Amino acid sequence: MKIQVYTKIGRREGLLGWDGDRITVGVDAPPIDSTANKRLVEILSDWTGVSKSNVVITKGHTSRYKTLDINIDAKQFDSLVADLPRLSQQQKLL
Repeated sequence: MKIQVYTKIGRREGLLGWDGDRITVGVDAPPIDSTANKRLVEILSDWTGVSKSNVVITKGHTSRYKTLDINIDAKQFDSLVADLPRLSQQQKLL
């Protein structure tokens, strides 16, 4: 399943919310030598319960906006997203 992700680099780490289009994920690793991307894969792997090899960044390796392919079905994804806080339009801009 293709998932859109926005990464926020900073001190706050973990799943921050869902805005209906993409998941916002906080990553505390620096974006040097793909460290932040590796940490993002670990966070999403833990969240979905799939192995790290089943979470692949397909677009946006050097961007905060990424497309990931995660080996999870839509029903499982919808149940996971239901537990995430809903981000408002204002929060999406920050």
